[in-house]
Amino acid sequence: MSAPDPNTTTASTPSTDVAPETAEADVTTGLNDLLADATVFYQKVRHYHWNVTGPHFFTLHEEFEALYTFWNDAIDEIAEQVRSRGDRPVHTLADVLDLASLEEDPSTPAAEEMVEVVIADLAALDEQVQDLAERAEEADDAGAATVLEDLSEQIEEDRWMLRAWLNDL
Repeated sequence: MSAPDPNTTTASTPSTDVAPETAEADVTTGLNDLLADATVFYQKVRHYHWNVTGPHFFTLHEEFEALYTFWNDAIDEIAEQVRSRGDRPVHTLADVLDLASLEEDPSTPAAEEMVEVVIADLAALDEQVQDLAERAEEADDAGAATVLEDLSEQIEEDRWMLRAWLNDL
């Protein structure tokens, strides 16, 4: 068996230049967890975008595209926050799935159910983001706190709009 590559990080063997017991390391770990969930969410919303059908196709096709476009940028920003702390962002699909708390959706649900799943996932992401923002503030990490607060605001707006759409059915 060959020695592990010191430049490779996996979810099970995180590599960081920050001592694991520090508040900064706690934020970095949380950012990688969020990155994994954001990646699963991004792919789920793309799946829904590709596969939504029925009378709500045009509305939801566009809404799902707006969501995954936003999350594409958010994923990049989260990963950059991890890198700025001297760690490596979770990057393999296997490690993303291992680390993520959100689950993939191998089914193709009806349009309304897709929206319900997206709302539930956004709620879980928002809870994670708010918890991590508190940890970032406690660690005096203004950079991460700002990114996370902005992300939370967008999540809440998206949840509100999707709930309103469901209520109009």
